[in-house]
Amino acid sequence: MTINSLLKFTAAALYLLLAACRPTEQRTPFAVTIAPSEIVPVAQRALTSVPTADLSTLTPTPTATPTSTPTPTATPTATPSLTLTPTVTFTPSATVELGSLPTENGEIEAPPTWTPPPDNPAVQIDDHYHLRRPIADGGVNWVDRTYPYGGTAGGRLQVHHGVEFVNPRGTPVLAAAAGTVVHAGNDSSSQYGPYTSYYGNLVVIQHDFVSPEGLPVFTLYGHMDRVEVETGQRVEPGVPIGRVGDSGIAQGPHLHFEVRVGNAFDFGATRNPELWIFPFFRFGTLAGRVMDANGSLLRDVTVQVRSTDIQRYAFTYAGDTVNSDPEFGENFTLGDLPANYYEVSVTDNGRVRFRETIYVYPNRTTWIEVKLRP
Repeated sequence: MTINSLLKFTAAALYLLLAACRPTEQRTPFAVTIAPSEIVPVAQRALTSVPTADLSTLTPTPTATPTSTPTPTATPTATPSLTLTPTVTFTPSATVELGSLPTENGEIEAPPTWTPPPDNPAVQIDDHYHLRRPIADGGVNWVDRTYPYGGTAGGRLQVHHGVEFVNPRGTPVLAAAAGTVVHAGNDSSSQYGPYTSYYGNLVVIQHDFVSPEGLPVFTLYGHMDRVEVETGQRVEPGVPIGRVGDSGIAQGPHLHFEVRVGNAFDFGATRNPELWIFPFFRFGTLAGRVMDANGSLLRDVTVQVRSTDIQRYAFTYAGDTVNSDPEFGENFTLGDLPANYYEVSVTDNGRVRFRETIYVYPNRTTWIEVKLRP
């Protein structure tokens, strides 16, 4: 190498060395593309500088090795899940005690959700359903509502001491319970009504059970076309004892059916049969008192009983020749009601004097007291 070349090389090397030693703020920056993963935290930049030129041929490799800093990951944001609004569950404010209400499969039927009225001694009475229907399934084996026990058919007839099952002539009449026939024939010589020949052909049975007060119980089947049993004969529930007719004082073929307690011959010893006949399955009986504002029982008042499905009418006992049940003290009864909620109301000349919603339970008697507003 010539002296001239050596001088040029020395000058160039000195220039580069002086340039490298100049303060950082005087260096000429140039663009460098850095990947995010290569970004060095500020705290490490003081220890590790970024070269602005390739000085590997002039300076040793730095002793401080830059530490790799991972790219921070974003904190995941929780996505809120759909929150379902809970449904409101209504809890009855009181527990209704039903006792055993058997269903067809033997399970116990739960009570409906409602708040019962204040305790009333009458609702604690045990029902005395002992009787089957005196008309078989397939016939009309429900009580006629136009002339119920204690009713007058709108004032057209005398106070009724029994109930009616309206059926064609010749329909079989069945024994309502086991017992012994104490009369079979007509009543032309033996008086069972207000006078002889009142019931025509009839059967009277004394049953094996007694009333709640311990008295004998009889059933009477009147106005029959013919009698098919004999006095003194033992009968079982559901056996035929005669045929429907209209003998005696009757308007058209029907069975007149009575319950008598204590004395079979006493026309004044009757009780309301609807408190003795088993209700249809899942049906119940409504019984109660209708009183004025002072608490006195009222006669011949029409009570409307209405659900979303049916509308029925009951009538308070129109006279004192019929009897309230000593266990209930009722003055009206309405049987064969499907278990359901009912609005019970009494109106007078278009004015509502009583209105209350109740639930009629299946297979039992439900009680209500109706006190009319002044």
